[in-house]
Amino acid sequence: MKFGQFELVRWHQDVTPEDSIRRAMEKIELGDEMGMDEIWLAEHHFSRHGLVSGIFSLLGNVAARTKNARIGTAIVVLPFRNPIQVAEEAATVDILSGGRLTLGVGAGYQRMEFEAYGLDIGEARAKFREYLAVIKQAWKPEPLTFKGEFVDVQDVNVLPKPLQEGGIPIHIAVSTSPESVDFAASQNMPIIVGGPTAAMGQVPEVLRLWHDRMEHYGNPHEHIDLAVAVNVYVAPTQEQAESDIAGLEDVIEKDFARVGNPRTADGKTPDDYKHWEHRDRDRSVASQRAQDAGILPLIGTPEVIIERIETLRSLGINSIRCAFGAAGLDQGKMLDSMRMFREEVMPHFAEESVVAVS
Repeated sequence: MKFGQFELVRWHQDVTPEDSIRRAMEKIELGDEMGMDEIWLAEHHFSRHGLVSGIFSLLGNVAARTKNARIGTAIVVLPFRNPIQVAEEAATVDILSGGRLTLGVGAGYQRMEFEAYGLDIGEARAKFREYLAVIKQAWKPEPLTFKGEFVDVQDVNVLPKPLQEGGIPIHIAVSTSPESVDFAASQNMPIIVGGPTAAMGQVPEVLRLWHDRMEHYGNPHEHIDLAVAVNVYVAPTQEQAESDIAGLEDVIEKDFARVGNPRTADGKTPDDYKHWEHRDRDRSVASQRAQDAGILPLIGTPEVIIERIETLRSLGINSIRCAFGAAGLDQGKMLDSMRMFREEVMPHFAEESVVAVS
């Protein structure tokens, strides 16, 4: 079992944005010391759902404060930026981190973010696919020449190039739609699942579909364990674990319910986002089923967390990205919980790995 860390940097109403970011950086430093395999940051704008708007700036700081963990974006919303700039920024962070960057990318889904930037969410999927092609070509040794629907450049010397030979690994965020999973497989790229997908309880099906489509396209895939982001909070007792974080993110969730979707004010959904039509209903139902089955969330004593991780593994999930704690939680409790996870949960799976190898 591999363990990573996932940071949204949500903004609690009782904490300043500055302190929210500072607290997240403390968690990231501790995560690297704990032996997290990966540390991922999520880009969001204009709401309490996430303060990582300057994702490459923050990644540069993460690169300086960490030594061992790979660092990744989950995700960079490609339609928000010139893809050549994304290629440059990512290559710079790759160099600063000593070749530890993984670039997670996606089309985005929050209409509010697109409208605030003056962009048409109806063009998001088309831009995403074209921009992805531009970035991959920009990292090649020769100057970039590209003519598409949105990008038209000739002999541009994109610098610097990534430190990692062959370019920075790219992962694609997918929804539950077969089309998005198929596209990622056609590009021979791993997928990012979690958040709404995890809450829907559809992760195992999405993972199986990706492996099936990778097989279809003749791409090696058996060696790749796709990670899933889940909420994690560990405490000495179940009662404390549940009470410590109860209600902390209610205000944030209310804000997210208002802005966290592609629908217009009158309820219309763009054609490329039709799979979102019943998202809220499906998410609520499947989330309740996951809780009733004792799978999620990973909140409780170390023993409870271990048992639930074992259940996840039985579903074919061998890598999780831990979204530790909750926004607004006392920072001392937050860090203590992470240390408890390191001392009482992670060793269980490390010991199993040793037994399996021997």
